[in-house]
Amino acid sequence: MIFPPDKQQALLLCGLLSPDSKLLKNIEKTLSEHFGPVALRSEVVPFEWTDYYNAEMGEGILRRWIVFERPLDLIKGWKLKQKTDEIEEGLRDKGKRTINIDPGLVRHDGLWLFSTKPAGHRAYVNEGIWIELTVRFLKEHCEEMPWTYPDHRDPGVQLFFLKARNLLKKQLTTNG
Repeated sequence: MIFPPDKQQALLLCGLLSPDSKLLKNIEKTLSEHFGPVALRSEVVPFEWTDYYNAEMGEGILRRWIVFERPLDLIKGWKLKQKTDEIEEGLRDKGKRTINIDPGLVRHDGLWLFSTKPAGHRAYVNEGIWIELTVRFLKEHCEEMPWTYPDHRDPGVQLFFLKARNLLKKQLTTNG
């Protein structure tokens, strides 16, 4: 389904990582103050796909995704990464992050993630922010890219992404 230019909107998805289960739960309130109500949340699961964050956060890292209710205009979406980085900075302990907040956009065509790190598959957006198509949506399944992160390849996680996409499609159809 292709939406006309006036319907080129997305839902904000934030991937959350923290070894602190209370912080993982409480960060939702902080994020809601900035981005509005949460529409969907995944289960909290152990982050066992990689040990990339262990040196900074320690063992026992937990993963959750949340999707916000309000559709966003795509043009200003890159500012979300700046805001989540600011929130992360305010929660550092002894110079280390206590939580990782990765914002992205659930669009009708896929999951797009923001980054502060340039790479050949990322497009520069503005003010040090890059964007990449991480998972492409094809009908009712996900297509992985060569750079798709291990946790985003998980079939259960991809079902959650498709659920978010269906919510967006419903909102755009209902409101338009």
